[in-house]
Amino acid sequence: MQLTYPKAPSNGVQTLRPALQAALQTQGFGINRQFANATPSKISLSEAYRGYSLSLEDLHQGKGLKDAKIGDWHYLVFSDGVTIADAQLADVRGHVEFSSLNHGAMAAATVGALKLAEQSPQLQGKTVELRVLFVSAIHLVAIWLHADTEDVLIPIEPTPKELAVTRLYSEAALLALLKPAANQAKQRFDADTSGLLGS
Repeated sequence: MQLTYPKAPSNGVQTLRPALQAALQTQGFGINRQFANATPSKISLSEAYRGYSLSLEDLHQGKGLKDAKIGDWHYLVFSDGVTIADAQLADVRGHVEFSSLNHGAMAAATVGALKLAEQSPQLQGKTVELRVLFVSAIHLVAIWLHADTEDVLIPIEPTPKELAVTRLYSEAALLALLKPAANQAKQRFDADTSGLLGS
C-alpha cells in the first residue's frame, strides 16, 4: 500500500512549530506523559492530510463520502519515532492558522490503523490518499483511505466500540452500521427543546 497526500500548505510546518514549542514548554499535559517528556529537538511531523466531516443530517439523508465537508489539516507529531499528538491547522481566509493539538488516543490510533491497512491483502499494491473522517454527533473518527475506485474506512479511538470496531470497512458497510446510531441521535436532537444539545 502506497500513501499519497494532498498538496500541503507551504507554511504549514512553520505555523505549527511555535505552537508545539509553546505546548512543550508548559509541560502541562499530564494525560500524555510522552508528550510532556518530549525533547523539542527530537520532534518530527508527518506529511499533512485533511480532515473531513459528515453531519447527522447527511447520514440521515443517506449522503456519503462524496458529500463530506473538507476541514482542518492534520499532522501527526512524533518524538523519537513515537506518535505523541495530532496537530491541526485551519484554513482561515486563504492562509493557515494553528487550530488545536490533540494528545489523546487519536494519534496513536491513526498509526495503528495504518499498520492494519498495510497488512490487509485488500490494499496490497494500491495507492490511497490518507484522510480522516469525523461524524462528531456520534463520536465517530475513522481513517479514510481514498482511491479513485474505492474508499476504505477504519474507525479509530475515540469511536465507541459498540458503534464500530477497528477494522477495514467499505463506505457502504460503515455507513449502514452508523445509520441506526445517527437516526437515534437525530431523534434526540429533533426532540430537544432546550437548544443545548449539540452546542
